[in-house]
Amino acid sequence: MKYEINLIDCDIAPLQGRQAFKRWRLEPDQDEMIWESAPFSLWGEADAFAGQHVIRVQGSIRPQAESAAIPGWIELETMAGDQEPAIEDLFLGGTRPLPCLNLTCICRHPLSPDYLVAAAADGRLLLLDAHLSANLKILTQQPLPAALSALVCCGKMLLGLEKTASSESKLYPIRINNTSAPYPAFRLCATIRLPIALTALAENDSTSAWGATDKGELFLLKLNPVASRFFSIDAHKSGCLKGRTRQGSLTTVVTEVCQTDKTARFFRRAGRCSGLAYDGRHFWSFWHTDQKPSILRLHDKDGTLLRLYSCHAQVAVSSINYCHHHLLVLDREHQQLHLYYPGDTMEAVAGLAPLNDRHPGYLAAGGPEVAGMHELCLLYVGAEGQNAIHRYDPDKLLPLLAYLSPEGVIKDYFMDGFLLLAQYSPLLNGRSFGTDLTGPPSQKEDWLALFDEYFYPRANLCAMEASAAAVVKKLGASGSGAVNMVLCIPTADPRCTDWDAGYSLAEESHRIEATRWAMQELVERWRRAGFHHLKLAGFYYMTEQGSYNDGVLHAFPRLCKAHGLRSFAIPGITSSWITEFSRAGFDGVALQPSHAFWQPALRPRRYLLKCAGHIARHYGMGMEVELPYDVGEPAGRQRLRDYLEMAVIQGWAGAFTAYFQSYNLIKSLAESTVPECRRLYDDLFYFSRLSRRQTVPVCFSNRVLKVDCRASWNGNEAAKFRLNIEGHQGVFHLRRLESSD
Repeated sequence: MKYEINLIDCDIAPLQGRQAFKRWRLEPDQDEMIWESAPFSLWGEADAFAGQHVIRVQGSIRPQAESAAIPGWIELETMAGDQEPAIEDLFLGGTRPLPCLNLTCICRHPLSPDYLVAAAADGRLLLLDAHLSANLKILTQQPLPAALSALVCCGKMLLGLEKTASSESKLYPIRINNTSAPYPAFRLCATIRLPIALTALAENDSTSAWGATDKGELFLLKLNPVASRFFSIDAHKSGCLKGRTRQGSLTTVVTEVCQTDKTARFFRRAGRCSGLAYDGRHFWSFWHTDQKPSILRLHDKDGTLLRLYSCHAQVAVSSINYCHHHLLVLDREHQQLHLYYPGDTMEAVAGLAPLNDRHPGYLAAGGPEVAGMHELCLLYVGAEGQNAIHRYDPDKLLPLLAYLSPEGVIKDYFMDGFLLLAQYSPLLNGRSFGTDLTGPPSQKEDWLALFDEYFYPRANLCAMEASAAAVVKKLGASGSGAVNMVLCIPTADPRCTDWDAGYSLAEESHRIEATRWAMQELVERWRRAGFHHLKLAGFYYMTEQGSYNDGVLHAFPRLCKAHGLRSFAIPGITSSWITEFSRAGFDGVALQPSHAFWQPALRPRRYLLKCAGHIARHYGMGMEVELPYDVGEPAGRQRLRDYLEMAVIQGWAGAFTAYFQSYNLIKSLAESTVPECRRLYDDLFYFSRLSRRQTVPVCFSNRVLKVDCRASWNGNEAAKFRLNIEGHQGVFHLRRLESSD
């Protein structure tokens, strides 16, 4: 039986506009809703009934130009109908340097996720490369008759705002020629005068935009075509941004009576607006002050303030905009663009892409970027506590290299990539190898002791060589060839002023030189070792916290490439700059969600996994599966299963995957007599096979890819849902969206 879907809306409006979308949901067979080459989300509420809810999405993807349409990923998120999704955290994702000193505003490109568009104070309109490592490279630029203070998408157009000295404003509709080569070109359509002094714009849809005054008054600006090339603006006052959180009913005017002048000044100031963004559900605003850190404000559609968010200390907000799942924050003080990911309380429950095993945004397994490996299993050597050194012998390595039966018989190949690393010196002096670890910084003698451990006789690399030989003898040569090995390079710490006979690492050039020496030392040792079953694939940067414009971090990939090797890093979701390793050009980056070790209060159980998965696929990273320390207990086993389940839902099953397993947790599962533990070892093996599965050819009909997907969840009441539709390349036509049991 089919049921009604209510309250449907979207974050990025279709080309026909939000009003057309709302009409379409009542009669979906009358037309199609069209989004062009941009990821977007749909949300709504399904009718209440007991049992299984089913969401069905029907439509098609039609290619742009001559290339075939590429299927993406559709993901279903839900939550109970009596709750409202709350944005709990702002994760600082990508940060990039601005390409010139005088940018005033920046927004997404309406037709392609490959670009961003910006305006400069000297009256230029800039097309920027949106790829993370491109650092906002200017691809083309064109002159404008004025400097724009705000810029937003409006369907297939752009809409720019010029603030004037009077009580007026000027709007500039700008068309885009997407067929021009080699990049889309801009064409100014008209100049429109407004009888109100706007300070900010926010995207709404193809026929309207939001405007705000510095006092926080909101206006809906409707574009009505009166000729083929010109538009008139009909401004409708919609409300105002209020400076106080309300728990009760919503109002359209400020009714708060302040008891003191100081409080009244605070409320008036909190309601003022220097910048505005709209995500389809909420308004985001800020008021430019000298307050540090900068504050972002979240409002409901009526303008009432819901919550304040403190930006990171290194972020100063100059303007804001919205781009699917991200806030674009322009920071003129530090000459940077920051992308914030808002983490909310909806829960991912199903993936809806039957034609693709992997969301195309994730780092591919088995590709040249990761030296052909599919997974990277962490092996900790060096100090284990304060009184022992941990080493791997063949007995510890065999359950990782090979899939073993419960009786210990080799049945198949298992993992093909391994990382040797250490947090603390094998000299047991407490010195650390990462700048984000406790303890004094390591010195050259500690680095040499670590390298000795890598090549320790009958352990670690030598044990891996013996184990690989035994597996090859049993199974024959594998199709992937030798086992890939990655070696950790300790992070040169600027606190270390006596690294080697008075050689100080306080200077950046000395830290780079120490890193270069370490790589050369290991390459020479590897050559002398003469392994037959192992291949040196690359080096790993030990510190997990990315540091913006750290010269050593940015030199690391170049130093690896000088030896023909790959560079690897595994940042955490709480890193200051999560994506700095990707921006610096690291080849194999996997994001660690921390779900196995940390459950933030008042968040859904798999909240960190969902947020990490969204961030990783947006920035082209792999993911890390983290085995909890108590994986032998029921709660720990469930947390590990969360990773495997979410990988399928979010589309990173089959992508490049790192494995944190402390010292020997996977081995403990393989040898466990507890059926549930042994079953987890089997499931990890089957999970690893997904990255080796052959891609199923996509069938097209007249160069059109048909989409017909279903997903289900159980519930006894109305449920709010969101569909994230992303990763596709081409024009997405949504024909039908329905709910049934």
